[in-house]
Amino acid sequence: MLHRSKHVTILNLVWGPHMTAMPHNHHMWATIGMYAGREDNIYWRVLPDGAKWPIEAAGASSFMPGDVGTLGPDIIHSVTNPLGKLTAALHVYGGDFLKQAREQWDEETLACRPFDTDIARRAFEESNRFLTGA
Repeated sequence: MLHRSKHVTILNLVWGPHMTAMPHNHHMWATIGMYAGREDNIYWRVLPDGAKWPIEAAGASSFMPGDVGTLGPDIIHSVTNPLGKLTAALHVYGGDFLKQAREQWDEETLACRPFDTDIARRAFEESNRFLTGA
């Protein structure tokens, strides 16, 4: 974490090889400035009640070093580092990102539930183990 206030949070996020973050939202705008590796995003939309799945893929983008991507406050996205090396970016969020209640969607069933920081932390830890060969 580089900065945190009620108005803005700035994180220097480094993703390990092949790490994926399941679909999630932020409930605030975000700007991502890539400086190493690649980040592949799938954007999702919520479907009406009674649909086969609660969300569906609605678009995608890749961010490469030098790219700056923006996400609106209503965006749901999943993120993957498809490379066998580290990916890094500065993430700027329009609020207190660590305090904001948000949601995540299960990677297999796509069921919505409150965001679980322990699941996110484990994904980073598993990716780090892959990187170190532990």
